[in-house]
Amino acid sequence: MIRPEALSVTILLTMLAALGPISTDLYLPSLPTLQAFFEADVATVQLTLSVYLAAFAACQIFYGPLSDRFGRRLMLMLGTAIYFLGSTVCMLSGTIEMLIAGRFLQALGGCAGVVLSRTVIRDVYGVRRSAKLMSYMGTAMALAPALGPIIGGFLTVAFGWESNFVILTVYGGLCMLGVTFLLR
Repeated sequence: MIRPEALSVTILLTMLAALGPISTDLYLPSLPTLQAFFEADVATVQLTLSVYLAAFAACQIFYGPLSDRFGRRLMLMLGTAIYFLGSTVCMLSGTIEMLIAGRFLQALGGCAGVVLSRTVIRDVYGVRRSAKLMSYMGTAMALAPALGPIIGGFLTVAFGWESNFVILTVYGGLCMLGVTFLLR
């Protein structure tokens, strides 16, 4: 296994912390395309965002106690696997209801990365060094809301709405592999 302080682990933890923002910001430009593709009204298409945000907020409370009981790594593995599954469901959605269900799964799994990446940083780096690392992560995460819609809009125009979820599936897969092979 790689040392917990290694740059690759830091990058992985930053990627895990960014699961929430990137999952929202990347696909936002495709909302009008989703409405046309699924022949759904605006309110139904907006449920893809509302369900995600509600599940993301509600499920965060469970990962802390579960990770104390079963371990950070196991809960991160479970969370990233659920996120990967949810992203795959979104990518392959044939109905708006399937897309909403996929977004729910993305939130259920993705919030593990957001919650537990910070916990792992505190565990590995201690109080003093974790504050410094968290500030670096905050800077990196500030790019997601700025670049996500630009990249997502380009992908939607060039390759269709599914391309956003292809990217999120790959991203989730990389996080899942990183947790499996880089974290102790």
